[in-house]
Amino acid sequence: MILVMVDAIVLLAILLSLLSVPSLFQVVSAQGQQLQGNQPPMANSGPDQRVSEGDLVTLNGSGSFDQDGEIVSYTWGIEDSDEEAPAISLNGRDSSIATFTAPMVVGSVDANSYLFELTVTDSDGLKGTNTTKVVVLKANTQ
Repeated sequence: MILVMVDAIVLLAILLSLLSVPSLFQVVSAQGQQLQGNQPPMANSGPDQRVSEGDLVTLNGSGSFDQDGEIVSYTWGIEDSDEEAPAISLNGRDSSIATFTAPMVVGSVDANSYLFELTVTDSDGLKGTNTTKVVVLKANTQ
């Protein structure tokens, strides 16, 4: 009888320890399904900026990283802008560093603002995003 109780206690201890360990097949979500442990990359679009009309503006996403793989693509896009803000031509849309020349501010405002989004994709297809704001000031308002 003592042997049966010891076996039952050992079996109970094993079952309890297995319940506290996450399964290797447990699935979590981070912009898509993935095995636990695989994390999406961290996009870093750099600091917000205030620039003057005509300035060369650099958007720098080289601070982005993937702790368990490598980043295989970068994509910059314009997420939002003031209603009257002129369009811009973004060079290097598909690289870690993108540039554009700040356009002239239009309308009766002293500045136009743009919100840029950087999306990075890792070698497993997972994505991370981050935004940065660029405010273009009229030359005579600084």
